[in-house]
Amino acid sequence: MANKLAEIDGATDSPRAEPDPENLGWIEPEGCPKCGMEVRVMPTNYDRWVNLSTVPMRAKEVPHRFRWRVLTVPARHSVHPVAMIAVRVGGLEPMPDDMVIPAHTVECQDPAARAKVEEAWRADRARQAWVSPAAEEFEDDE
Repeated sequence: MANKLAEIDGATDSPRAEPDPENLGWIEPEGCPKCGMEVRVMPTNYDRWVNLSTVPMRAKEVPHRFRWRVLTVPARHSVHPVAMIAVRVGGLEPMPDDMVIPAHTVECQDPAARAKVEEAWRADRARQAWVSPAAEEFEDDE
């Protein structure tokens, strides 16, 4: 089930290799294999990895499907954070000006990524235009 959810969320990246503790060399930030932009590779709350943008954006600028938040995880019975995980925004929608972390797909220059973003915007517009059947029975008949 986690693999299916990862495909839907776009969390199909592999985890970053742990550096050798004795290696004192510089560690370069991760880059997108398709466009070369810098990305943040983060674990999700269901043990998969996702490429996130390094810059937060307002929720109204990001399609619903690509909105993420980064949460800190405290140690057990403590208030000290020990890890950070990416959680896809769902359930309660953020306000339009709330800041979210977009998936890297939103800013990727790869043509396949651009097509995915356009498809997500079309799905968002279709969702907004849809009126539930229950709402129709409460409309005023004049």
